[in-house]
Amino acid sequence: MANKKPNIVLIFADDLGYGDVSCFNPESKIQTKNIDTLAEEGMRFTDTHATSALCTPSRYGLLTGRYNWRSSLKSFVVPGDSLALIEHDRKTIAHLLKENGYNTAAIGKWHLGLNWQLKDDFDYEKYGLNPDEFPDIKTRMGRDGIFDISEGRMDFEGLDIDYSKPITFGPNQLGFDYFYGTPASLDQPPYVYIENDRVVEEPTEVTGVFRLDRSGPSEQQAWQNGVAASNFVHSEVPDNMQKKALEVIDMFAEEDKPFFLYYPTHLVHGPLLPNEDFEGKSGLGPYGDFVLQLDHYVGEIMAKLKEKDLFEDTVFIFTSDNGASGICDFDALKEHGHNPSYIFKGLKGDIWEGGHREPTIISYPAMIQKGSVSNHMISLADIYRSIAEIIDAEIPDDTAEDSISNVSLWQGENEPVRDEVVHTSANGGFSIRRGDWKLELVNNGGGLADSRKGAGGQLYQPTELYNLKEDISETNNVIDEHPELVESLKHSLTKYIVNGRSTPGTPQENNRNNPTGEWPQIRWMEGYEAYIERFKYD
Repeated sequence: MANKKPNIVLIFADDLGYGDVSCFNPESKIQTKNIDTLAEEGMRFTDTHATSALCTPSRYGLLTGRYNWRSSLKSFVVPGDSLALIEHDRKTIAHLLKENGYNTAAIGKWHLGLNWQLKDDFDYEKYGLNPDEFPDIKTRMGRDGIFDISEGRMDFEGLDIDYSKPITFGPNQLGFDYFYGTPASLDQPPYVYIENDRVVEEPTEVTGVFRLDRSGPSEQQAWQNGVAASNFVHSEVPDNMQKKALEVIDMFAEEDKPFFLYYPTHLVHGPLLPNEDFEGKSGLGPYGDFVLQLDHYVGEIMAKLKEKDLFEDTVFIFTSDNGASGICDFDALKEHGHNPSYIFKGLKGDIWEGGHREPTIISYPAMIQKGSVSNHMISLADIYRSIAEIIDAEIPDDTAEDSISNVSLWQGENEPVRDEVVHTSANGGFSIRRGDWKLELVNNGGGLADSRKGAGGQLYQPTELYNLKEDISETNNVIDEHPELVESLKHSLTKYIVNGRSTPGTPQENNRNNPTGEWPQIRWMEGYEAYIERFKYD
């Protein structure tokens, strides 16, 4: 292992499908030459999984090394104007690296909530809105510690924030020396740039459409209604983030300390707004063009590291937060012979493989053999302990409770590092994988349409069992043929839930689902009522 601590660059693509990267999909009609080059420089991981099939929870799992369902967000994603989801005493990868001598920066899409300073009420007057046109909501998701969509949600976001005041808890308090980005996705208000703990320009306008369709292609280039700053032009945001990421590398290159750049890109989440250089380039419409724009960004980051003579000393990680979104227009792409989910069933939000299996590449010339491949199962939560091992750092017992180092795979060993892994769908339903066997405890994939209904009345029971070695496309449900295996997998998942961790160590507590303390997604669990009593208080 190299004596010098390596720099770390982590590009976290948004809604990029496994099949959109040509080195993972030989039938891909999108040629991602730069991402493919990164794979030639390092290792492809063919069996990598986000902890969830949606944006916010998968980011939580990545940065904390803790399964997202242990947080107070049991399903869906936080609103764009949400208060912070990550707990104030929770240590992130950025904390780990900062405490071990790194400069740290995050550039791009945050989408984990921010502790804005709030006004006493919605400021309809500032934005020229009629309060009579808005519902009277007593409780809502993203306020007062509530992250349950069934408690209410504003379709029009950003009205109760005092943008003249600093954010009191966000990336700067979660280990990042520097942050430049947006509160959430490119289609989520408030539409403002944030630098560290301040908005660059306060919003003064309103923009967007009511009840944006995020499930299909009907509004590919639109965004949700909400408040916006005059300097926020949606089509310019990705290029502005890329420019800032390159500037940060230039800045850190002048320092003696190693650096960590976390770059959660806005691409290829909607709205699909490729810039002029890429518009029409793919021949597959705006989605294919956007993927090529992302690929170009990866190439620029690689070139910058090589220009600064840093590439050889950098752990470069490329992956995605969940599967491709329905807005990409699967039907139209398949007509051209391109499937963003490759051979996998499902898409963003689904418990099936297409929802959370990610195209993951890690390059580290000091350790990883060029052009290598690992087919062993790993989780994006594992990046935390892998990085800790690389820099020889100790992790407290109550940190990264679901993270398992996979550095042995980087070193070329061909033995599994994980026995089991847990995933969740958009509506918070579970699956557990053990080797080739995968048990799904949610009805019909648990996708985006279900998640917007809230958890009430939905079926959270063991419904599907697959042997992925024999049935990678999850077409032959054999749950009725293996009752003992189903019980064994349920037992493992119950243990992971009750213990508050899936790794050895002192049992930890999961976070409460406010305001009720109920957790419908684990009602299948034997002893549910007794377990949930700890969360039943006013």
